[in-house]
Amino acid sequence: MSSSFLCPPSSYSLDDKVIGGVMPRFGYTRPRQTFSQFDPDTTQSSSSVSSTSIGHKRISQLDPTMETALKRSCTTEVEPQRKMKGSATRRERCRINQARYRQRQRQHEEELDAFIRHVHEEIQDLETQRQDILRYAPTNESVWVVATEYFRLFRYGFVAPVMVPESSASNSPSALINKWNQKTPPSNVQLDFLKKSMTADVTDGVVFGAEALLENWRLLSLYHDDVHVQLQRLEQIGDDSLRAVTTTSITITKNTLRHVYPHLDSEHSALAAKLLNQRLVMRGTVHFDWDNTSGRVVRVMSKVDALTPMLRLLGSLENVSTVFEKAMMTLEGRFSATEDAND
Repeated sequence: MSSSFLCPPSSYSLDDKVIGGVMPRFGYTRPRQTFSQFDPDTTQSSSSVSSTSIGHKRISQLDPTMETALKRSCTTEVEPQRKMKGSATRRERCRINQARYRQRQRQHEEELDAFIRHVHEEIQDLETQRQDILRYAPTNESVWVVATEYFRLFRYGFVAPVMVPESSASNSPSALINKWNQKTPPSNVQLDFLKKSMTADVTDGVVFGAEALLENWRLLSLYHDDVHVQLQRLEQIGDDSLRAVTTTSITITKNTLRHVYPHLDSEHSALAAKLLNQRLVMRGTVHFDWDNTSGRVVRVMSKVDALTPMLRLLGSLENVSTVFEKAMMTLEGRFSATEDAND
């Protein structure tokens, strides 16, 4: 085998017969052979640069695809986070709404419980009153019936009489006008009851007659607002005597100060200011004395305790004395003057 510096001994000679049967993939151009010194370092560096250039080229060709994939990946990662955040917000809102609803329910339940307790207390009080009445009720219940009816009719003080025309067979307009023009006296249920159940000379210890008793009720209701008398219990204190324990509530107005306490307007305006629009709750008693012969009540003595609530409002006995020194009403709730007060 021949050898030279162009053909090393380890290289085999190839001729056209060996490679002639291979189909060329592209046009072959025989490279020009240049003779230079062989530099391994330069060859390696060129190979690296070429390889790197090819790698950059491939990456640049794949950039659009990779960018789309990255966008999809980011979108896929952000979407669950957004859903989780929205779900957490909804859960928090639902939790707050449920807490408010439970609070309203608890408040409603507490109000119902308080109302039920109040109703039970009222029922218990009424049952106690009923038992007391049944316990002390005698065989002859006339005085008990009269006392019960008395407080039913005067529960809200004096009631103005109602005009009632006389009955007539004709209902024509002219007949109805004649009825009203006949000046029929008004029907007063309270006065009728007093006359029916009490003697003609019935007294409260000061005045006599059913009309005089009714006048005291009229003045009390005329000069005060929201008169309310509540019967607490009835007690038998003798064979022909009955005692009622009551609570009377009234409201002091400008009309009260002008008529019942007229001296407070100019002399003691500070005391008048303390009394204005105040609600007085006065405990009291009413005694009924029964006459078996006539079957009617002969005495009705009423007393209220105005001193206690007045002392609480005014602060001293001196102020209470000043208020009632020239007052039209006494501390026992009786009006000392029965002058006409239709205005």
